[in-house]
Amino acid sequence: MKSTYQTGIDTNTIALRVKTGTVGTAYTVVYLTLSGGQKTKIAESALQSGNISDKTVGQAIHIKNGYLKIRTTVDFSNIDSSQWANQADKIVIKYNLDGGFSGNESFDNDTDDADIVDNGKTVVITKIIQLL
Repeated sequence: MKSTYQTGIDTNTIALRVKTGTVGTAYTVVYLTLSGGQKTKIAESALQSGNISDKTVGQAIHIKNGYLKIRTTVDFSNIDSSQWANQADKIVIKYNLDGGFSGNESFDNDTDDADIVDNGKTVVITKIIQLL
Protein backbone atom coordinates (compact mmCIF):
# COMPACT_ATOMS: atom_id res chain seq x y z
CA MET A 1 0.00 0.00 0.00
CA LYS A 2 1.37 3.40 -0.96
CA SER A 3 1.83 5.89 1.86
CA THR A 4 2.34 9.65 1.71
CA TYR A 5 4.56 12.12 3.55
CA GLN A 6 4.25 15.92 3.37
CA THR A 7 7.73 17.35 2.80
CA GLY A 8 6.85 21.02 2.58
CA ILE A 9 8.61 23.41 0.18
CA ASP A 10 11.50 24.74 2.24
CA THR A 11 15.12 23.69 2.65
CA ASN A 12 14.57 21.40 5.63
CA THR A 13 16.44 18.12 5.40
CA ILE A 14 14.26 15.02 5.29
CA ALA A 15 15.69 11.95 7.06
CA LEU A 16 14.70 8.28 6.84
CA ARG A 17 15.14 5.43 9.30
CA VAL A 18 14.17 1.78 8.73
CA LYS A 19 13.96 -0.80 11.54
CA THR A 20 13.38 -4.45 10.59
CA GLY A 21 12.27 -7.21 12.95
CA THR A 22 12.43 -10.83 11.72
CA VAL A 23 14.00 -14.21 12.50
CA GLY A 24 15.33 -14.25 8.94
CA THR A 25 18.28 -12.50 7.36
CA ALA A 26 17.19 -9.11 6.00
CA TYR A 27 18.63 -6.64 3.49
CA THR A 28 17.06 -3.26 2.72
CA VAL A 29 17.74 -0.87 -0.15
CA VAL A 30 16.17 2.57 -0.67
CA TYR A 31 15.69 4.37 -3.98
CA LEU A 32 14.53 7.94 -4.53
CA THR A 33 12.64 8.53 -7.76
CA LEU A 34 12.13 12.13 -8.87
CA SER A 35 10.06 13.59 -11.69
CA GLY A 36 11.36 12.61 -15.08
CA GLY A 37 12.11 9.08 -13.85
CA GLN A 38 15.49 9.85 -12.29
CA LYS A 39 16.11 6.99 -9.83
CA THR A 40 18.94 7.11 -7.29
CA LYS A 41 19.96 4.57 -4.65
CA ILE A 42 20.25 6.58 -1.45
CA ALA A 43 20.75 3.93 1.23
CA GLU A 44 21.23 0.27 1.94
CA SER A 45 21.47 -1.80 5.10
CA ALA A 46 24.13 -4.17 6.29
CA LEU A 47 23.62 -7.60 4.75
CA GLN A 48 21.96 -9.16 7.80
CA SER A 49 19.99 -6.55 9.74
CA GLY A 50 17.75 -4.81 7.22
CA ASN A 51 18.10 -1.66 9.33
CA ILE A 52 18.98 1.81 8.07
CA SER A 53 19.91 4.52 10.59
CA ASP A 54 19.09 8.18 9.97
CA LYS A 55 19.83 8.55 6.28
CA THR A 56 19.37 11.94 4.62
CA VAL A 57 16.88 11.73 1.75
CA GLY A 58 17.32 15.34 0.63
CA GLN A 59 15.97 18.85 1.09
CA ALA A 60 12.20 19.14 1.02
CA ILE A 61 12.12 21.53 -1.94
CA HIS A 62 14.26 19.17 -4.07
CA ILE A 63 12.48 15.89 -3.33
CA LYS A 64 8.88 17.11 -3.26
CA ASN A 65 6.65 15.07 -5.63
CA GLY A 66 9.15 12.22 -5.64
CA TYR A 67 8.81 8.69 -4.33
CA LEU A 68 10.78 6.54 -1.94
CA LYS A 69 10.88 2.89 -2.94
CA ILE A 70 12.07 0.84 0.02
CA ARG A 71 12.68 -2.84 -0.68
CA THR A 72 13.50 -5.34 2.06
CA THR A 73 14.40 -8.91 1.17
CA VAL A 74 14.13 -11.46 3.98
CA ASP A 75 15.72 -14.89 3.64
CA PHE A 76 14.52 -17.65 5.97
CA SER A 77 17.05 -20.30 4.95
CA ASN A 78 18.55 -20.01 8.47
CA ILE A 79 15.44 -21.64 10.02
CA ASP A 80 13.71 -24.97 9.48
CA SER A 81 11.75 -25.05 6.21
CA SER A 82 8.60 -26.23 8.05
CA GLN A 83 8.44 -22.75 9.62
CA TRP A 84 8.74 -20.72 6.42
CA ALA A 85 5.00 -20.64 5.68
CA ASN A 86 4.04 -18.60 8.74
CA GLN A 87 7.04 -16.26 8.95
CA ALA A 88 5.96 -13.65 6.37
CA ASP A 89 3.14 -12.46 8.65
CA LYS A 90 5.59 -12.02 11.53
CA ILE A 91 7.92 -9.57 9.78
CA VAL A 92 7.71 -6.10 11.31
CA ILE A 93 9.22 -3.11 9.53
CA LYS A 94 9.00 0.47 10.78
CA TYR A 95 9.72 3.27 8.32
CA ASN A 96 10.29 6.66 9.92
CA LEU A 97 10.52 10.00 8.11
CA ASP A 98 11.35 13.28 9.82
CA GLY A 99 12.14 16.88 8.92
CA GLY A 100 9.22 17.70 6.65
CA PHE A 101 5.85 19.40 7.09
CA SER A 102 4.42 16.11 8.44
CA GLY A 103 7.05 16.12 11.18
CA ASN A 104 8.15 12.82 12.63
CA GLU A 105 5.92 10.19 11.01
CA SER A 106 6.12 6.42 11.20
CA PHE A 107 4.77 3.88 8.71
CA ASP A 108 4.44 0.09 8.98
CA ASN A 109 4.76 -2.58 6.33
CA ASP A 110 1.37 -3.73 5.06
CA THR A 111 0.42 -7.27 4.06
CA ASP A 112 -0.03 -6.19 0.43
CA ASP A 113 3.58 -4.89 0.38
CA ALA A 114 4.91 -8.47 0.56
CA ASP A 115 5.70 -10.97 -2.21
CA ILE A 116 6.39 -14.50 -1.01
CA VAL A 117 8.68 -16.59 -3.25
CA ASP A 118 10.61 -19.86 -3.13
CA ASN A 119 7.84 -21.66 -1.19
CA GLY A 120 8.08 -19.07 1.59
CA LYS A 121 11.87 -19.16 1.91
CA THR A 122 12.15 -15.56 0.68
CA VAL A 123 9.87 -12.59 1.26
CA VAL A 124 10.32 -9.30 -0.61
CA ILE A 125 8.58 -6.31 0.97
CA THR A 126 8.31 -3.16 -1.12
CA LYS A 127 7.09 0.04 0.55
CA ILE A 128 6.33 3.05 -1.64
CA ILE A 129 6.14 6.45 0.08
CA GLN A 130 5.03 9.41 -2.02
CA LEU A 131 6.70 12.67 -1.04
CA LEU A 132 4.16 15.49 -1.34
